Amino acid sequence: MTAAKPTLLFVDDESRILRTMEMAFRRDYNVLTSSDGRDALELLKNHAVDVIISDQRMPMMTGVEVLRGARDISPGTVRILLTGYAELASIVGSINDGEIFRYIQKPWHLIELRKTLDEAVAIARETKQAIAEPAKAKPNAGDIVVLHSKKAMAQLIAKENPEYRVGYATTVNDAMELLIKHPKAILLTDLILPEGDISEALALMKQRRPELVVLVVTAFSDTNHLIKLINRAQVFRVLPMPLSRRMLYDSINSALKHRQSLQDKPALLSRHKVEASTDPTPEPSTNRSLMGKVRGYLERMRTSAA
Repeated sequence: MTAAKPTLLFVDDESRILRTMEMAFRRDYNVLTSSDGRDALELLKNHAVDVIISDQRMPMMTGVEVLRGARDISPGTVRILLTGYAELASIVGSINDGEIFRYIQKPWHLIELRKTLDEAVAIARETKQAIAEPAKAKPNAGDIVVLHSKKAMAQLIAKENPEYRVGYATTVNDAMELLIKHPKAILLTDLILPEGDISEALALMKQRRPELVVLVVTAFSDTNHLIKLINRAQVFRVLPMPLSRRMLYDSINSALKHRQSLQDKPALLSRHKVEASTDPTPEPSTNRSLMGKVRGYLERMRTSAA
């Protein structure tokens, strides 16, 4: 018996783009299209959709709102934002609310888009059963490694819940030592530390340790940089400064539950596969030194877990 074609749902208020997508992908996929976010969510309720690809700027619902609704209605559907507008609010929202797999900017390259969608469909199919399994109830407790220049951040987190086991580090080296000792910990980190920008280090850590759940707390607002954090580091949350305590605590609790879910259902790790780097720019010497240390620690983590 021939397996049913996977289903893609494209959401965009430009009919020209919807026609292009339908023509490009209908040979290999069942293609659904919608120019209205509300209609798209209704389609999700009535069809088994493997991947939803939404534009951001639309008149009735933004793409982030569509993907947030998609996450609630059909959590097994892999979510992708495809947009020509790299707005800070939409990028942060796509991470925190939509929990997206990729953030793709227009104009897209069809070959690369097809590769991404093929990968997303495969992941949706591979993890369908795990997604459907009920989550195990867990208390909001766990290990948290805080990598930040100010100790007050770690103290604030520890004060909120005595069941949090909080480790504090001011350098990537010290944070990695803590992660070796506490391999199930989540990592809460700033992007810019005295040793420099650690974005590439986070990407490498996530590539080698997909089970690592990372929350970024930062005042950094470079949109292209944040897009890389989605695609290449699969960060779980981005928390812009200044940060409310409620947002911080809610995000930590969500991260701890997510980490437990990945432990209970290892198949879900594929949903956090990172995009390979295509940047030909050589690393600055300071980054090379940092990345070398991170690779060493990751090897130690691998051998200690074996």
